[in-house]
Amino acid sequence: MRQQSYLVRKGARYHFRRRIRHQATSRPISISLGTADPEKARCLARRLAVEWDEVEMTIETVAQRQNLTVDEQRAIYRAALEKVIGLAIGDLVAPKKYRGDEPGMERIMAGYYAALLRVRADAEEVPDEIVDAAMRDEWNDKERHLVRKMLAAFGIPDEARSSAGEAALREIGAPISESTIHQARANVLRGMMEAHKRAELFNHPLIAAVGDPFAALLDDSLVLEARRAQLAEAGRQVTSTAPAADQIAEQAPTSLLFARDTEIRFSEQIDDLVGKMFADNKWKPDDGRTKHMLEAFAWLTGDKKMSDYEPEDADEFVRRMSRIPLGFKWGKLNASGGMAVPFSLSDFPEVQGKDRRADRTINSYLTKMEAAAKILRKSHWLPKQGFGQIMDFKDPRKKIEGDPSEPERVPLTEENLRTLYGLPLWQGGGGALKRLHIVEKPVVYQDAAYWVPLLGTYAGMSREEACGLELIDVEVEVETPYILVRENMTKTKDGVTPAGLKRKSRRRALPLHSEILRLGFADYVMAVRGEGRESLFLELYSKQQTSGDYKRWGKPGGPQFYARAWRGMIDACHSILPLPMTSGGKHADYHSQRTFHYSAMASEGVSEALLARHIGHSARTTGGKNYNRRALALGEKRELAERLEVLEREVPNVTGHVPAPSKVNLLHINNRSRVGSAKGRDASLYFLWGEDAILADKRCKAEMRKAARGTK
Repeated sequence: MRQQSYLVRKGARYHFRRRIRHQATSRPISISLGTADPEKARCLARRLAVEWDEVEMTIETVAQRQNLTVDEQRAIYRAALEKVIGLAIGDLVAPKKYRGDEPGMERIMAGYYAALLRVRADAEEVPDEIVDAAMRDEWNDKERHLVRKMLAAFGIPDEARSSAGEAALREIGAPISESTIHQARANVLRGMMEAHKRAELFNHPLIAAVGDPFAALLDDSLVLEARRAQLAEAGRQVTSTAPAADQIAEQAPTSLLFARDTEIRFSEQIDDLVGKMFADNKWKPDDGRTKHMLEAFAWLTGDKKMSDYEPEDADEFVRRMSRIPLGFKWGKLNASGGMAVPFSLSDFPEVQGKDRRADRTINSYLTKMEAAAKILRKSHWLPKQGFGQIMDFKDPRKKIEGDPSEPERVPLTEENLRTLYGLPLWQGGGGALKRLHIVEKPVVYQDAAYWVPLLGTYAGMSREEACGLELIDVEVEVETPYILVRENMTKTKDGVTPAGLKRKSRRRALPLHSEILRLGFADYVMAVRGEGRESLFLELYSKQQTSGDYKRWGKPGGPQFYARAWRGMIDACHSILPLPMTSGGKHADYHSQRTFHYSAMASEGVSEALLARHIGHSARTTGGKNYNRRALALGEKRELAERLEVLEREVPNVTGHVPAPSKVNLLHINNRSRVGSAKGRDASLYFLWGEDAILADKRCKAEMRKAARGTK
């Protein structure tokens, strides 16, 4: 067979051309050899090929897994135990002389291996202090002396070298690296030590009763009972037993992965961990969202001791998380809601369709857990061997692959928006809780219910951005009126730090569409300023008490807007013209307005850079991230005017049928944005239900009430 030379001639020169096997791309790398002489080129190519192979072998070694699984460590441990048990009881099966009170060889050998466990694989000798530390509790001075003599006579054997660990790894087909060799060597020595410890039970009645000492001493359950009986006879407290293969993860040291064995459970260190996460990452308060995610991990994984966790727990967390349906009431760990009782997998069948939790949501939990693991890898999750991070939450992340034909969210259409703004709330309706009713003397009231949807449609603002606006964020007395989206104290999470931006790129100035101005936004701003308020929509954040003071809502901002206003108005809109829906059954929602706005703006000829600045997305290119500073270079006035021109040209007018209010009508602060449901509907019970389904449900409930009365 002709040998591959990797030589390619380009023009008059030769090149070395070869692919890297470990790269995702298959494109080969080409290196000029700087010669036109074919003989010299072949010689250089052979030398390069050898060096290339060495580099690839190094890459393979580095890419290998750096830690053994529990099953792999158990297999190595068990193999060493079974291999040595015959030698350990050889002198007991066929004794050569009477021992008397002399300590048995099996006990000395157990101490010998205990001392070897404490030194490095390349050590030349075992210091006396190591022997004393290894044989502190279970051995007497005479036995320690004999172990020192054995170490002096025989030194450090081959089974305590790295070669023994490497051979054990090859035997079970485990990855070979410096870290795994170290782990394998330790388990080989533990298995050999355990074999000699079990040999001490040779004459125990429970072992002798079996008849076959080899089978008896390899029976973990029988060995456990024999040791318990020994401890009981000695008057000592019966605790966890010495190593047995099936109990290796439950003994001291209990963890094969972590340096610290601890009784502390995951939930017991959450508060301290959350504080460190926020301090180290300079995060801003998030209303307990991070703490909830850590509590969810603790709940779904059984809130184990910190040293009992394994890499598999990250994968199992994802599997169990996918079983938690949308709308599940989490509550507080061990206190309220679903997490008040321990998690049971049988209570949560596989979730399908629209009730299934999105992969992006699960990934957000994994992101927080990865941040937690980076801190814990230096304390509770400190690796027993080497360095690094054992608990990996990046690997289980779900890959998000968008499908243009199956979008995760559909935009509201122009027809849907015209239907929405045709409701009595904008055309003229009743007061609090009757804003969607047609009444004899209609009035148009202005508040968050009136303006927040319009800001979503014409400015592309998210729900939280629009709900949390302050008067200082609005500038209408300039050539190009605009709204500044920024952090402020209205959206604060802790009452101390301004908040409200999902990411830094969301800080931006948004030019106001002419329809926003036509409908009287400037007049509304002046009216609220006249009340002496700072927040544009205070009703979403605080309730006025009888004393006149204001009390902040438990869930302010967007959640208040949804419950008080959006749910009723979009339900009414759906009853007139059904909302668009994804194939998974998810209806268009408030954020679908932002999708509509972006889609309308993204016409041919509108640059991605302008769209990213306008909508608040991060730039994708190096130029966009590091060099595009158009507002600074040309002035904010010009940059705003450019975006306003695109805004007016591309975003359709869906409120042409909405009359401009002749004056600003304001309800009492506690009644603002309390929309209610459309006449004949109850959005709190039958949100987005069809008329037939509502009637069927009402008939069913009436029959149940009738049947209940009949049984009394």
